Amino acid sequence: MHRLPNQYSVTRFRLAALLLLVKWLLVMAAAAVLCNSLCVGNCDLTLLAVGLLGLAVATTLVQWLVAGRVRCPLCIGHPLSHRACATHRETRRLFGSYRLRVAMAVIFKGRFRCPYCAEFTVIAVRRRRQG
Repeated sequence: MHRLPNQYSVTRFRLAALLLLVKWLLVMAAAAVLCNSLCVGNCDLTLLAVGLLGLAVATTLVQWLVAGRVRCPLCIGHPLSHRACATHRETRRLFGSYRLRVAMAVIFKGRFRCPYCAEFTVIAVRRRRQG
């Protein structure tokens, strides 16, 4: 298992993963509220759904900025960014997304499997050798 080079990398991984999960939750909540508002015919709920979608867009932009600096320590790939790179054949999806699976693993397990090199990385700082 590989480890991250410094505490700043650990913080970036956790923040990018959390923002990706929040974005997915906001989009699902906005869709549910919008469906409810269309069934009931309530304009206030429609405005709430639009507000949730706006918040999801803002979260997506911040996540995009943070995830651009997150890299796998082995292959230097971006596991939490949307890239058109070829994934490893053993990589699995969660709800059709490689990034969501990585984010869930970072938040709940404290480690993830890179979708590009298929190697495990622990979300912890690597130990330095004493000279």
